Amino acid sequence: MVKFTQDASLQAKMHQYQIVGRAAPTPKNPVPKIYRMRLFAKNTVLAKSRFWYFMKKLNKAKKSGGELLAVNELFDKGPTKVNNYGIWLRY
Repeated sequence: MVKFTQDASLQAKMHQYQIVGRAAPTPKNPVPKIYRMRLFAKNTVLAKSRFWYFMKKLNKAKKSGGELLAVNELFDKGPTKVNNYGIWLRY
């Protein structure tokens, strides 16, 4: 009996994650604004890292002074359908 092995190049290397987080509540700002980002990363650890990277750049909120509220992996509704994505290049 021969097992079917799938080609590794056909598997998705990047996953899409939705990460929700905010700066930690302080007496000065007890209810901080909540931010949601949709990111592409290889795993959840890298997705969280990218979230804090962009939060630091955009909102001056660091990991040490913030909290994650949710981390979800997003899956395609129609994987055989072509989607258009915007790309943010930095150099």
